[in-house]
Amino acid sequence: MGLAQMTADDVILELRGKSSEDHAKFCEKILFGKERGDRRNVVLGCRVPELRKMAKKHAFSLSDGDLLRLLKSEYHDGRALALMIMVLRFQSGDEDGRRCVADMYLSHTAFINSWDLVDVSASHIVGAHFPKDGPIFEKLSDSDSLWENRIAVVATQAHIRCDNFETTLRLCRKFLHHGHHLIHKACGWMLREVGKRNEGLLVDFLRENHRSMPRIMLSYAKERLKNVQL
Repeated sequence: MGLAQMTADDVILELRGKSSEDHAKFCEKILFGKERGDRRNVVLGCRVPELRKMAKKHAFSLSDGDLLRLLKSEYHDGRALALMIMVLRFQSGDEDGRRCVADMYLSHTAFINSWDLVDVSASHIVGAHFPKDGPIFEKLSDSDSLWENRIAVVATQAHIRCDNFETTLRLCRKFLHHGHHLIHKACGWMLREVGKRNEGLLVDFLRENHRSMPRIMLSYAKERLKNVQL
């Protein structure tokens, strides 16, 4: 017997049942701070473990159309859930299936519009699908979209895990003078990940660039370094 077909409205109704007003306020503060973020994002207040359970439950019970409707919904929790489902579909798919998920993802980056939505998905889809020297990283990093810039950087975590560091370092150099702290944080985070695999390479990068790095990028990058003089 096949899985019962669900709609985006069914899933949103389930999300509402698992929401918490107090957690919604906490999430808004963590995600958006004083900036409040994109006004299209309405936070219901579903906790991440619940979203992950729902992603497993509904990974193959939504049509592609309803999955996109969930991604395009006004609810931040719905978008997070849609992206978690996309990751599961990518990871379980064959070559054609993975390509379809990656194409869907890159065609709808306008709805991947907060740092947590990028971080839960970019490395698992974009980084896992495209080679380290793929032109998509230049395209995303050249974009006027803050979120596409962050997707480019965070996606390279998939390459870092395979000891391929070139794209990460190139993008971090490119973004040394980016105007937004969320890109500085993403670069610092990825540099720290490089350092976990190859500390010497990180130290060389920091010695070359530390004077021009934003403070928060440098702080994130050297967090695990001990007794290293720059």
